[in-house]
This record gives sequence, C-alpha cells and structure tokens, in this order.
Amino acid sequence: MPEFLKVNTGVAQLAIWRIEEDEDALKRIIGGDSFPVLMQFQDPKRRLEWLATRCCLKMLGITDSIIYAPNRRPYLSNDRQHISISHSYPYVAVIASTDFYVGLDIESLDRPYAKIADKYLTLGEIAWIDVHDDDRMALVWSAKEAFYKLPGMEGLNSFVDITMLPIARVRKQGLLRMRVRMNGRVQTFSMEYAFLDGYTVTWVACNPNMLAGLTQG
Repeated sequence: MPEFLKVNTGVAQLAIWRIEEDEDALKRIIGGDSFPVLMQFQDPKRRLEWLATRCCLKMLGITDSIIYAPNRRPYLSNDRQHISISHSYPYVAVIASTDFYVGLDIESLDRPYAKIADKYLTLGEIAWIDVHDDDRMALVWSAKEAFYKLPGMEGLNSFVDITMLPIARVRKQGLLRMRVRMNGRVQTFSMEYAFLDGYTVTWVACNPNMLAGLTQG
C-alpha cells in the first residue's frame, strides 16, 4: 500500500509520496504502459522519483505533461496551474495552485548544516538559531529553497536576502514567516512546514500581486 499525504491549504494542494514500491508497482498506480521519458534516467532512485512524481500528480488530479523552462522551473503543458516539485529520496512532493505562485522543498535532517551555517544563515538568524539544532537548521535551509523557487526570485542574492523570523517552538507541522529584501523593498511572507521521519518539507503559496510588489524594480 503506497504511503502518501495530501494537504489542501485552501489556495493550493500538496501531495507527498514516500517511495516504498518498485518501478512496476508505481507504473501500475500511474496507469498506462508507455513511459518514454523514463528512458532518460539511468539511476534507479531517479527513475523511482520520476514515477513517484507522476503518482503525486495523479493524486492531485493533474493529467497534463510537465515542461521545464530554461531555468528548470516546472510548469504544466496546459499552463492552467502553477506547480513546484521537490524530491529527497525516499520522499517526493508536488504542490499545485490555480491562482497562486507556489514553491516547495524537501530536505533531509541528516546533513552537515552546522558546517555550512555561514553560507546561508543571515545575522538575524544566527542570533536565535543554535547551529547544532538540526531541525531548525534544516527548516531554514528548506524554507529558503522553497521561496527561491517562486517566479522572479532569481534576482535574490543567494540566501542573504531571505531571513526566517524567530520560531519559539518547532512543531511537527506549523507556520513560519520569511522576511525578504529585494529591489530596495522588504516584505514578509507566510509559509508552512512539516516534519516527516527524518525530513522536513516546506511550502509557500503566494498571491502574484503581492510578489509583484517585491519583484518590480
């Protein structure tokens, strides 16, 4: 029996899949007998992730093909929904929204975040985050990755311009706020997160008008 989670945020739908099946089982879940794109991947895990992504799309009722822009941002062939995709084996996730821009990221807690803290923590974050707290360190990294996937965020200066505001207590699932500086403007955005068996997943659904106020120079 596949293990998955489906979340409806009111403005977006999120599907998370934990891969426990082999290729044939995933193909049966997706349906059909032709998977030409799969031939592009040689790595067994990458093949499973590709199939699990299609399982997530099916959970969300999406049947359109995924096309990748030159900057590797995914979009649907019918262009009627915004989507974002992330995978960190064995988890794969897809978020989709008709009206809102979306960003999504999954990260393992088992990474040497403390060793690279100076690469992605702002001074404001260093003031309240213990670099040896893997939950918080992974959460900050993941949240910034998810936000960076929103349209127009390529102009941000790495992670320096995105700051997570303090969280008193990290829960299994909750809300967080990100302060973003761009083009001389500063805005605060809400995001959501969840922890899943050694991994954290973060996602954002943003009103395009609000994002335009930040990106327009």
